[in-house]
Amino acid sequence: MRIPRSIRIVLAALVTSIGAIAPVAAQESVKIGVLTIRSGPASPVGDDLVAGIETAARMYGPVLGRPVELVIEDSLWNPQQAVSKATKLVQQNKVAAILGTSTIETLALSPMADRLNVPIITSNSGGSAITRQNCSKWIFRTNPDDHMSLAALKHLIDQNPKLKNAKWFVMGHDYPYARIVTGSVKGVAGANYVGETYAPMDTTDWAPFIARARASGATAVMMAVTLGTPFLQFAQQAYDFGLMKDVAFVAPLGLPDWLVAKLGPLSTNIISAGSWGAWRYEDQEPVTKAFNEQFHKMHGRVAGMQSVQVGSAAMMLFTAITKAGSTEPDAVVRALETVDVRTPIGPLKFQPGGRQALSPLFLGPYEEVKPPKYGAQYAQRVVEAFPAAKSLPESAEQTGCKLAK
Repeated sequence: MRIPRSIRIVLAALVTSIGAIAPVAAQESVKIGVLTIRSGPASPVGDDLVAGIETAARMYGPVLGRPVELVIEDSLWNPQQAVSKATKLVQQNKVAAILGTSTIETLALSPMADRLNVPIITSNSGGSAITRQNCSKWIFRTNPDDHMSLAALKHLIDQNPKLKNAKWFVMGHDYPYARIVTGSVKGVAGANYVGETYAPMDTTDWAPFIARARASGATAVMMAVTLGTPFLQFAQQAYDFGLMKDVAFVAPLGLPDWLVAKLGPLSTNIISAGSWGAWRYEDQEPVTKAFNEQFHKMHGRVAGMQSVQVGSAAMMLFTAITKAGSTEPDAVVRALETVDVRTPIGPLKFQPGGRQALSPLFLGPYEEVKPPKYGAQYAQRVVEAFPAAKSLPESAEQTGCKLAK
């Protein structure tokens, strides 16, 4: 049977339109880059970051009606590698934004942020300059910066008579972060500072350094020890030599929950001076509880500090893309400036005129969890969520951030 010409034209148009639609459908996902450590002894940090973003994506659902696709790259915690992988994410993978960076990656990407031309939302960077004097149109931060952490430390000391009357000593590895921590302790008005000691990065025997702390008469030790196996060795030896029996041990930024699990009962000798996230905040914040439950369902473990923090960053990004109505970079940046989101660390928005989120810090000791929850037997007890209003000036310009108008 001969098909009439008019029907043949319609069929041809349908075939042509289907052929045009098929490639578009394959590109319908919203691509988000994830840049973090994925190998080596610090890989648990990256594992928590990736798992936190995956959990937030599942909770939020489709963005602009499209599924979220995570494109993950290993930074090796190396500046050159971070730049190379970020460039690949933007130019080859065409991501709409980048999540997950730590201080190392963020500082490396700052000078080239204009060339990358996509929003970068860091949730694991302490260096204050990132959102203060070196602030960039493209780089946002959801975790508190070093100055905010110092304010929380001051508050913790003021509220705790044992710490207020203590003789403070800093013990850590011989690297820049340890000296930042030392400066923070020295910066606490009225604190009785009695000294510091720095061990080589490959130290396995902490006995001589513990002896120096004891000789100083210290009654409070601020720990600036790298996380993972070195921290476990340090804590075990501090306990075995009896120092933990007589001295208060303080973690400047808290501890990741994977490390708390390895420390076990030793963690109960430690106080957090300001964690960036805390899963037990679920007692006060319903979104934290929903995040914890989804995280445990997906990953079979408790949501660690980095997971809670990066999950909050991801929710802010997804909300901003939805508000912008597109993944166009400038539109997403404008939306990020004004989003106000209920997240796993509580209600969150960025400082007006700046790029720092008004993030709380979570103060409190570590303790046994009875009964265990989400697989965690030990965790931080959240005594207080120290608000950004007490640690961050109202105006971004007061912090040195001057964005181009």
